[in-house]
Amino acid sequence: MARRSRSQVLVDLDSDEGDECKNKPSRASRRATMNTSGSSQNVLPSFDGNLPPKRSSKRIAISKRDKTNQDKLDTEIFELYMEDLWKRIDEDKKSAYAYFDSLWFNMYNRGDKKSNVLKWIKAKKIFARQYVFVPIVCWGHWNLLVLCNFGETSYSDTKKKPRMLLLDSLKTTNRTELQSTIRSFIADILKTEEREDNELFIKKVHLEFPEVPQQTGEECGIYVLFFIYCFLQNEKLGEDFSQLSKDVMFNPEELEKFHKDIRSFQASRNAKMAE
Repeated sequence: MARRSRSQVLVDLDSDEGDECKNKPSRASRRATMNTSGSSQNVLPSFDGNLPPKRSSKRIAISKRDKTNQDKLDTEIFELYMEDLWKRIDEDKKSAYAYFDSLWFNMYNRGDKKSNVLKWIKAKKIFARQYVFVPIVCWGHWNLLVLCNFGETSYSDTKKKPRMLLLDSLKTTNRTELQSTIRSFIADILKTEEREDNELFIKKVHLEFPEVPQQTGEECGIYVLFFIYCFLQNEKLGEDFSQLSKDVMFNPEELEKFHKDIRSFQASRNAKMAE
């Protein structure tokens, strides 16, 4: 069982911020409550070691819904599985990747400790990474934002130019509002990094929407983890992503195996929590 610290983050999974997605975006009012101290040391764990040392912190997920539904992931299970997934990466490949905590974008969007979130992101050194994974939990739905080659300054090389990919397993009606928030998010990151070509970057790098497998139920959190897994496993990531078939990049058979692995992981975790 994970250790408790004095800092806890409460995520009400019945709210549109922490809940798993439905076939339509939730219209419920935002009721997610995130309690953190003012210190950056209390940010939730980041597993690639780019943030300063900090005390352990635990998410406590509170839901009135049926907890036996294994297709729904709360932020605790998401982060625990992400940590496990990260451990499987070859050490010589880890320097090419980074990922954000699943609550950071949510906190930025809500205005909670926005300056702290930007500081934590700066510690990730994203301009030294080839791929940065940004889980997004908004309006009851999980998306994955992938920042590609953000350290590059050439905007014409198809394979190496900076790109932003939004991978969405459920094409939602909130896309316009989400795009606006993402643009503000990236602009603030660039400003914090004091990048000299900020204006050119924002003008040239547009948000792209690759075709990805679509969910049939409420498993969008699982799909986000699967998309990350595929990026970590794919050997052709130096190629133009738009030229990759979604069935090659995101193999349907691998998706089914991944679902089973998530369910097994979740069942094992629930069993430990019940002891």
